[in-house]
Amino acid sequence: MLARYLSAIACLGVVAACAHPRLGTGGAGVPTTGGGEAPKQAVNEACVLSTGAVTAHKATITIGLTEAVDPRDAPLPRNDAERLVFRHLYETPVRLDCQGHATPQLAEEWVRDDGGRRWTFRLREGAQFWDGAPVTAQDVVFGRGGPGYTLSALETRVVTVSLAKQSDDLPPALSDWGLAVTKAAPDSSWPIGTGAYWATSATTTAQEIRAHSARGDTLVFRMATSGDARDLLDAVDLLVTRDVALRDYAATLKDMSVVALPWDRTYVYVTAEAGGTRFDGLEQSVRAEARRADGGFWWLDLRACGSSGSSISPPAASGQHRIFYVRSDPTARELAGRLAALTHGVATPRSADDFNDAIMAGHDWGYVLALPRFTADQCRTAKELLPTWPATITALVDTRPTAIVRRGVARWATDLDGTLHLVP
Repeated sequence: MLARYLSAIACLGVVAACAHPRLGTGGAGVPTTGGGEAPKQAVNEACVLSTGAVTAHKATITIGLTEAVDPRDAPLPRNDAERLVFRHLYETPVRLDCQGHATPQLAEEWVRDDGGRRWTFRLREGAQFWDGAPVTAQDVVFGRGGPGYTLSALETRVVTVSLAKQSDDLPPALSDWGLAVTKAAPDSSWPIGTGAYWATSATTTAQEIRAHSARGDTLVFRMATSGDARDLLDAVDLLVTRDVALRDYAATLKDMSVVALPWDRTYVYVTAEAGGTRFDGLEQSVRAEARRADGGFWWLDLRACGSSGSSISPPAASGQHRIFYVRSDPTARELAGRLAALTHGVATPRSADDFNDAIMAGHDWGYVLALPRFTADQCRTAKELLPTWPATITALVDTRPTAIVRRGVARWATDLDGTLHLVP
């Protein structure tokens, strides 16, 4: 065991020769630039949006948001706006780019050991929280882990991941939102993170969030307060939307590029009724860009998560055929309305928190739910979003967002889960 450990640590110094060829270190080994900033990393050009050449650095980038952002949710996003904001403020050990290649964030290099049953990674030199405190291996492992893997701190900057099953690839869970490293803030606002940009209650208002970097750059996240996101387009450099009408309007603006992002969301119908039902043509019922749900769904087999849902009796449904959906999600509303018409039910809106409580209880006829098409940690996502009772889950439609980008201002790239981020 000692020999293996010493071999792994030595191999970190020559990681290019030791890491798996597909999940390598990208720009690993580049020293931090100081403060809490990540090192400059090689960018997979295949993941960069084609929006024109950027010839000059712009110190302030403005990003439009069409949904509310609650700092109390950080670092686990609950909607598209939070994904966009949290991606720039918080870091996981690694990030998976649009082609599934691991690139460094908190981890600057890693090695495979014990036939793929253990992976060891080193935190980047100089990694800090926003308040200047150093990030340690204990910060990464404390309270974290999941079915099939455990985290251990070997040294101040060295973490090991032990797997229940061997893997030739770096565990995708190391890129999961749930492993983003944070600590509580004194004012109980934004959790203190390690990303290149930071925000506090003093930089946040109802109209905008200002996130600053040690370089002096600023990201301004501006809310669509009027209810019409078209009002934002003259003042922002990026806006991500699922509204095809807004997309089509933006396509008429000469200084904007409109780029389709990956299919990243599948809407499903969850019910205690056995057997399930096929619903055709629902993509015509929504205003988002949608297609019939394409297969390969991660939630079809969660045996590795140790779920005991199959042994739980289905909840007794109420007499009303109510189909619940999240009030703030227009696509869920449109789908629930169509399903209600087809099944003689009643589409019933709920707040996000009330919807979550309702689906976990399972006392109603059905639920329209948005699930990510890709998740780095299937067990965590299932625990957060899916009921423990033996539900029938019918995939309805896939949707994807559109990026509206001002040309020549900044470069943007997508991760494997479809999240968009600024290229350093």
